[in-house]
Amino acid sequence: MGVRERRKEKEKTKTASETSISESQEEESTLVEEVEMKAEEVHRPEVVVEHKETTSTIEVTADSTIEEEARVELEEVVLMPPWGNIRQTEWMYGIPPREEDREMWAEEWSDFVLRWMEARDVHILSVTAFIKEPPFNDITNKIDSFKLIGEVLVQKEIAEWLDRNCRQLRVYWRFLEDWADIIYEWALKSGKLRLDVKSIVIQEGNYSFAKLPEEDLHRVLLIMVEKGLASWVDKKKGAIKISV
Repeated sequence: MGVRERRKEKEKTKTASETSISESQEEESTLVEEVEMKAEEVHRPEVVVEHKETTSTIEVTADSTIEEEARVELEEVVLMPPWGNIRQTEWMYGIPPREEDREMWAEEWSDFVLRWMEARDVHILSVTAFIKEPPFNDITNKIDSFKLIGEVLVQKEIAEWLDRNCRQLRVYWRFLEDWADIIYEWALKSGKLRLDVKSIVIQEGNYSFAKLPEEDLHRVLLIMVEKGLASWVDKKKGAIKISV
């Protein structure tokens, strides 16, 4: 190989080497740019946005839970009979024409009235409340139905009419003797050993016995005295002292 040919061969080798180095540098530069771009992507504040969205989702879920609980509580306020509402058993919301069916119908409704009044801490049911309160407000011939249902409770000796027109019904879903025991136990636990009717009604409104008619509270305190659970401080005012 001549000198000229060797020189050409060296120039080719040098050119190839430079080309390889240039390509390697370009690849390295491209790789560095990709790494930097990935690094920038990693450090972008997208996590904050996702966190806010997550927080927003939790808040919506919490609000939905609260609304659901409120809806359930609202539904629980309306106590329904075991046969359901008027859409489910329309025939139970009207007085049956046959005598034998009428007696059974009134018996079923009287049992429900007893449970309904106990659940609501109601001791006197008026015909006005019967007409307005669900589920009774769906019953046809409401006044006649009220009298018919009430009469069943009266015959069972767990209720009495408070007027001649049968417009108010006092229902004893708990006997007065039982109320006497309840008040006595409560007085011992609370340390309130001097009681009177007015203070019970005004100050103890959170307790079921405070919702008793005042006349019945007098009778309950009398029962407590007769059973030796208390003694009179002022019988006229219905004031007693608890026996310890």
